Amino acid sequence: STDFKVPDFKVPAMPSTDFKVPDFKVPDLKVPAMPSTDFKVPSFSMPAMPDLKLPDAPEMKLPPAADKAADDAAAKAAAVKAKAKEAEEAKAVKDAAAQRAAADKAKAAEEAKAAAAKQRAAREEELRAAAAASGDGASEEVQRILASAKAESEQVVADASAAGRQLTSAAKAEAGALTSEAASKASAIRSQAEGVASAARREASGAKSELSSLRSEIASLEQRGAATQAEYDKTFFLNFGKRGELKDEVKRLKDDAARATKKADKAAKAVDKTAGDLEKAEASAAKAGEQAAKIEADAAAKAAKVTAEAEKQAAALSKKAEGEAAKVLKSAESKAKAAAKAASSSGSVLPGAAVGGASKIVKP
Repeated sequence: STDFKVPDFKVPAMPSTDFKVPDFKVPDLKVPAMPSTDFKVPSFSMPAMPDLKLPDAPEMKLPPAADKAADDAAAKAAAVKAKAKEAEEAKAVKDAAAQRAAADKAKAAEEAKAAAAKQRAAREEELRAAAAASGDGASEEVQRILASAKAESEQVVADASAAGRQLTSAAKAEAGALTSEAASKASAIRSQAEGVASAARREASGAKSELSSLRSEIASLEQRGAATQAEYDKTFFLNFGKRGELKDEVKRLKDDAARATKKADKAAKAVDKTAGDLEKAEASAAKAGEQAAKIEADAAAKAAKVTAEAEKQAAALSKKAEGEAAKVLKSAESKAKAAAKAASSSGSVLPGAAVGGASKIVKP
């Protein structure tokens, strides 16, 4: 056990100094009043910006001259086509009439032949009937005479018909060659003229299309320019960056519109020129069509003359043959009548014939 104790320790008392903090006051410092200057911030405003609106572009309509030339060319082209169509229709009507006339003529010739043949047959039948009434011998002799005459007359007619067919066939071949050659020449003339006219139409159509495209371009530039100008006007004046961009855009659109306007002027002149060229080409095509039609008409007339001459010759041959055949038959009829009369008068039998009763021959 240590029994250790902390000794009592006392801080000695500080001596009294009787010190007091003196009272301290901040002196009253007043800022002297500033002299009155009546200064006002000056009113600042941006100078007015120049009006950068696009100038009104001229309305790009087809010039009156271009309009009139194009309309005239179109009207003349339509007139040429209508005239060509009328000519084709007239030719078709004429050809149809010629075909009907030829058919009617052929029909009349066949009917005439048939009538002549019918008449001959009737006369032969009368002779046969008369010969039969005279007796078997006379009948057989008459039959022989008539049969021989008939064969001879038919041969004469057949030979003439063959010669006529040969003439008409050769004439038709010649006529076909004439019309074919004329059609070929006419087609070449029309084709060349139509080729020039078609090229002129394409040129005129292209010029009008280009002018129309330029008009659309100018209208688009005007619309975009107006929208850009409106945006520029609404942009805050201190937004120099955006206003500068819009200003450049307005200028670019203005320049583009000016270039398009110049192109449109050239295009309008091109419309005038191509319309004039088209008018000349259409007039040339019309003349070429008339020339081609004349070539065809001349060839058709010549072909018709050739065939008509051949048909005339063939008809003459046929008529001559009919006359010769008629003479042969008439001679045979006379011989048949004489034979029948002789048999009736003598009562004898003709060579090669059987005995038969005589009878008076009925005169046809």
